[in-house]
Amino acid sequence: MKNTSLLKRMGWMLLVIAIQFIYFPTSQATSGGIAPKLPIDVIPVYPIWVVPYYLCYPLWLFGIVWALIKLDDRAFRSFVAAALFTVGIGNLTFIVFPTYVDLPVITGNDIFSEMLRAVQIAGGTHAALPSAHNFITMLMMTTAARLYPRRRWLWAGIMATVSLSTLFTGQHYILDVVAGLALGWLGFRFGQWWAARNNK
Repeated sequence: MKNTSLLKRMGWMLLVIAIQFIYFPTSQATSGGIAPKLPIDVIPVYPIWVVPYYLCYPLWLFGIVWALIKLDDRAFRSFVAAALFTVGIGNLTFIVFPTYVDLPVITGNDIFSEMLRAVQIAGGTHAALPSAHNFITMLMMTTAARLYPRRRWLWAGIMATVSLSTLFTGQHYILDVVAGLALGWLGFRFGQWWAARNNK
């Protein structure tokens, strides 16, 4: 992947996206498994938190385009290796270790409640642990922090907001969030190791 052309970069990124898209059938069609709910999972639902939950999608899209265009070859190799590791492990876990969330009933009629009900329908109940919202965002924020360390508080703030959004929308339990954050961090470290190993 040295001196990678834009076309090859796009191919690698499409592979990452294709693997992550396994999330949808596993979330919609999987049955059984366990709900990784702890006694401390008594977090109230605030539908307005669906806004940062939704904003992850344009954030991820921006991150993908930014990686394609802006990263040098070494940083791109690191990012792709990290992404393949992260989404690969995440989606394999969804298949071999099914988990689900007992989604809360949303009774409001405001726009945020409608948006949250749409998330529940589209996302299904399964593929809960690890949280994909958290592992994808963690991977992107750790990469950003590596490249732009002076803005690390911004990246940390974005990560915290995303994590809270998955809890305050009732889309995930605490263990899902912790597992997602851990997987995203491990993926980032793997990417750094891979790039260093293949840069020799």
